Amino acid sequence: MWYLILAVGLAILVPVALITTGAELRKVRLRIVEDLRDTVFMKNPQLPQLKLALARYDRARTADDRPSRQDEVKQWAGAFIYALVSFFGFVVLFTPVAALLNGPGHSPGVTETLFWLPEWTAPDRVDESLRRSVAVAGMAFLGGYVFNMRYLVRQTLNQELSALAFVRSAIRLLQGIIFAIVVYQVGATALPAATGTPPSDAASGGFALALGVAFILGYFPDLGLAKIAKWARVHVKSVDRDALKNARIIPLEIIDGIDHEVSFRLQESNIYDVQNLAVANPVELYAETPYTLLQTFDWVLQAQLCLVTGVQAFSELKRHKIRTIFDLERAFLSSGVPDDYRRALCSVVLADASECFRKGIGLPPKPNDCDAATASEITVRHLIAITCDDLHVHRLRALWVAIMSATAGVNETGKPLWLFEVGWLPGDPKLAEE
Repeated sequence: MWYLILAVGLAILVPVALITTGAELRKVRLRIVEDLRDTVFMKNPQLPQLKLALARYDRARTADDRPSRQDEVKQWAGAFIYALVSFFGFVVLFTPVAALLNGPGHSPGVTETLFWLPEWTAPDRVDESLRRSVAVAGMAFLGGYVFNMRYLVRQTLNQELSALAFVRSAIRLLQGIIFAIVVYQVGATALPAATGTPPSDAASGGFALALGVAFILGYFPDLGLAKIAKWARVHVKSVDRDALKNARIIPLEIIDGIDHEVSFRLQESNIYDVQNLAVANPVELYAETPYTLLQTFDWVLQAQLCLVTGVQAFSELKRHKIRTIFDLERAFLSSGVPDDYRRALCSVVLADASECFRKGIGLPPKPNDCDAATASEITVRHLIAITCDDLHVHRLRALWVAIMSATAGVNETGKPLWLFEVGWLPGDPKLAEE
């Protein structure tokens, strides 16, 4: 009975540990955001980024500020379902094969009904069929369990460990086991029928391959179903490969300060590429990762610049000391910027533009052409105004102003010291009157 005790322990260990860790993690992150609100953003406590972060980490409270128990009950109910499925999976994995059989000649029980091959009527063939099928089921469960461990840990880190996450994991375990058993039974039955010979012993290479395939099917059950659908010629929407060529994922490592290890850590917060990072909340990144607030802020600002200009222009702009989306604003929209400097940077920003468009606004047809650029000031300012007129950029700017106001102070007009004058932009009332 030792394996039953071990199965119970392993089945309940993960749900209990993750639920406990998730509750403590939420409290720690809530305190971090509250400390930011009461110190750095003391004069601006209503910033959207702060309110969103507070709402995310304090979502377990009701309108009258009392802890709600309904979500906790649902979460534990989902954890119980997952633990129950895990228990039966560990039983299949740990139970000695001899304990599953009472010997030849006995009446088929539940285990035999689930796992044996009806075509093999000899007692030794029944025993062999059962042993192999149980091994395949256990290996498929082990693959699904490893996958669900990673999935549930990520859900915990992202404050998304709900009853649905546990139920989804339980269903995935069952799906992988059933799928692996069906594939094995079909293969084990079809192969002897095709070759006219019985299957080899359990130590054969074919059975070892079956165990490896079972682990993969348990880890990726959806992949196996997709392959079957393809072989069966089930009609599904095809993927436009040409469209994917023009929608490539920009890796996080292109950002200064992010290497492979930092990228792996950010992926735990569901940030997989530059687009995810560009729209992230720096306050939440600071609370959820070991990196400083200004460091995460700098990454988000770099990602915004890369997202709106493209990889080629982003790399060229960094060569000209333009690293973030705010640097791009200052370079184009601040008062007193020389026209030749603004037009030269415009040619860099439009490195990916078509030759017709570049020629239409007075730029050389090719980005590497050093001929004199004649794009007008209002054209250049209009281009950058469109680029920076984004909801995420506006919120980042408001957050940055609040940080500067709390650290560097304000000038005689009441504006933060870093804030630059942009003058009139295209579409403003003054230009419309002129």
